[in-house]
Amino acid sequence: MTNESYPEKIGRYQILSLLGEGAMAKVFKAVDTRIDRVVALKMLQFREGMTDEMIQQLKDRFVHEAKFAGKLTHPNIVTIYDAEEENGVSYMAMEYVDGRTLESVIENNETLTVEQILDILIQLAHGLDYAHKHDIIHRDIKPGNIILTSEDIPKIMDFGIAKITTSSTTVIGTILGTPGYMSPEQITGKSVDHRTDIFALGAVFYELLTREKAFPGKNLTEIMYRVVSENPMPPSMVNLNVPEIINPIVMRAIAKGPGERYQSGTEFAKALEATKKQLSSGGHRTTISKSAPPSADKKTEIVRFFENRYVGMVSFGWATLATILLLITWSGGFEFSRMARSLSEKGPASLIMNLNVPDAEIMIDGDRYTPQSSLFRLDSVGVGERRITVKRDHYESYETAVIFGKGEQKNIEVHLKPLPVEIPPGSDTSFVTIRSSPDMVKVETSYGKFLGFTPIDSLIFPGGRYTLIFSREDFISRKRDIALGKKRLTYVEQSLEKQRGTVSLDQVFPEQSYLMVNGRRVQKNYRNNSYVLPVGNQVLTIKADGYDDLVKTLRVEPDSVLVLTDSLKAQWTSVRFESNPTGADVYLDGSEESAGKTPVIVNDLLANSHKLRAVLRNEKRLMNFRAVKGDTATVRVVFANPNGYLNLVSDPPGAEIFLNTVRDGDYKTPVKRELKPGFYKVRLTHPSFKKYHEITVRVRPDFTTELVHKFEP
Repeated sequence: MTNESYPEKIGRYQILSLLGEGAMAKVFKAVDTRIDRVVALKMLQFREGMTDEMIQQLKDRFVHEAKFAGKLTHPNIVTIYDAEEENGVSYMAMEYVDGRTLESVIENNETLTVEQILDILIQLAHGLDYAHKHDIIHRDIKPGNIILTSEDIPKIMDFGIAKITTSSTTVIGTILGTPGYMSPEQITGKSVDHRTDIFALGAVFYELLTREKAFPGKNLTEIMYRVVSENPMPPSMVNLNVPEIINPIVMRAIAKGPGERYQSGTEFAKALEATKKQLSSGGHRTTISKSAPPSADKKTEIVRFFENRYVGMVSFGWATLATILLLITWSGGFEFSRMARSLSEKGPASLIMNLNVPDAEIMIDGDRYTPQSSLFRLDSVGVGERRITVKRDHYESYETAVIFGKGEQKNIEVHLKPLPVEIPPGSDTSFVTIRSSPDMVKVETSYGKFLGFTPIDSLIFPGGRYTLIFSREDFISRKRDIALGKKRLTYVEQSLEKQRGTVSLDQVFPEQSYLMVNGRRVQKNYRNNSYVLPVGNQVLTIKADGYDDLVKTLRVEPDSVLVLTDSLKAQWTSVRFESNPTGADVYLDGSEESAGKTPVIVNDLLANSHKLRAVLRNEKRLMNFRAVKGDTATVRVVFANPNGYLNLVSDPPGAEIFLNTVRDGDYKTPVKRELKPGFYKVRLTHPSFKKYHEITVRVRPDFTTELVHKFEP
């Protein structure tokens, strides 16, 4: 279509209003008249002067988006419903989202809390992880391609340059995408995988926090150089409202090397969730917008940051890089890749620490960290010797010195030893070993005496009788009475069950939807269409016969009801109905309106079970059948007095047919005739031959009789 006009209706979609317009497409608000659903309708538009080749490339990209994004059904990805072409106009029906893009949020300096930003990023990370698990890389994640609903639910859109990957294919990066959000490997033409999207999402995260681009530049060349060669300032140095605890998360996401980033959307999401929890426990609630200029102390810190950075951009360097950009086209990116490798340096060191307690305090050269789990990860550790101290009440301290090299990752296992428990005078000395399922369960006495986190080995403890309390987040606490004998080792084993929450499908369409978790169908409470599940993050699959599965990742909270309000995408198919004799009226699923007389093809049937009522004169037949998505299936009904069939074939074809000496209409061979049962004198005559062929045949009920004749001169 041109950019001067648009139709009031296209296909089955009634256009309501124009939502937006880009260089190559317009997006309208429309209604699917078949099912009365509001959609966003994306239509291609072609500018004047475009060649046929350019138009075809644009159409191919349009089909590409529908093909890849149409496979994805996720709450954080805009759903593609349909894609067609009518009268030369290519259009795509998508989920209608009443909201605004993150680009608009940033441009309008819309205030968001840190918690809101973390929630947005967590959902986007899960959405990307879902796409990646379906072997689809977006390759153009940016604020303009993320829309935020009125409930602040982000949805990824525009898979126009997405790439599908398999174990046998390699995706070679090109200059498709938006440079400020493209990963170094994508810019330099190297092979890319799903981690290029992690980088882009990290750049979006940076921009939401600071309201500044992670890799700014006056032109394309400067932006690309910064992506390949420079690390931006940590967000808290750009915007004073950003808590410093967020810096390592952002900087790891936008690390230069794919192996240095989060290796999946799920891993990214978990890091964000842990940070959010840590901020919440500390009572932080910070709003993000463009911050005021930094203080003098902060300016000094920023100056030091830049003094320690290597910037190798001189006039000759700019000219060289601009020339290399042209070589992408001439040599498939080889020269640019070589240049990029020479510009790139190893990133900062990093630390991974596995602890045997979930809430230790970690000090690195005086900087304090309080992880909320047994796994602690820190990016951007300074090169050189670093002194690490780990402390926790009731445990011996752990201290060590570690030398970090540039780009090096250190993995440290820290096992804190419980401090000996003081034995009161006159008390017996006992020993206790405690195991639990799961591990990392907190054990204390009913009067608050802390024993440790499981597993606990041969802990010295005063003898006597105790009530032990076993607790862990998201699990049901348990009590256990034990007796510790004098100088005896007592072994205690305790299992904890997950706390439970409820998920309701009462507002999910269709109403026959059901829930599966980890490939198993969950038992349903039929009174209120709800399901009881263990608390914590769950990957749920909502299923219904005749509808596409919907996969959701969400957190089930203890003793609460999570009400889902999703609508599943219907699977439509076609069925051909036949009867013997023909001419029967077809009624489906209790309808009093005939769908047609047999033989008839009925389109737009839901791909599930249906009821058929076929009526021929005063006779009716009832049957159940199942419509399957895919090729058109055939459903056949035979009445009490069925006809037979006579299949007539001649060589050469074109013979006229006489039945009982009467010309059989205009029928000529080859033909299959439906006839009443009985005997027929059949005569075949051909204009090219003087001799005719005559024979008596019997037509049996619901049976095909074959008659084949070859004419001889």
